[in-house]
Amino acid sequence: DLDTENICSVDVFWISSFIHEIVLRRSHPGSWGFSIVGGYEENHSNQAFFIKTIVLGTPAYYDGRLKCGDMIVAVNSLSTAGMSHSALVPMLKEQRSRVALTVVSWPGSLI
Repeated sequence: DLDTENICSVDVFWISSFIHEIVLRRSHPGSWGFSIVGGYEENHSNQAFFIKTIVLGTPAYYDGRLKCGDMIVAVNSLSTAGMSHSALVPMLKEQRSRVALTVVSWPGSLI
């Protein structure tokens, strides 16, 4: 479940309306095909993680559901709240053939 401790009730409504899980799969090693921004180290605060780019010809690109601007709230059911950028990137790279991303997709918003 989404950690809603530091989120106001209006935000909780919007987040719950647009939250979904995207499972990406790959058959050989390589990139999942997206870059992220955010995390504790970016501003020395608890900033959310967002999808910055999608790379052509990768699992994220071919799946088609992940969008620039999507907020990552969990990876394999582990909340990203309070996680540093330097902790999340290696965790994503360690996933071999499958990764489950819980994301909030805001309609019409792209970074």
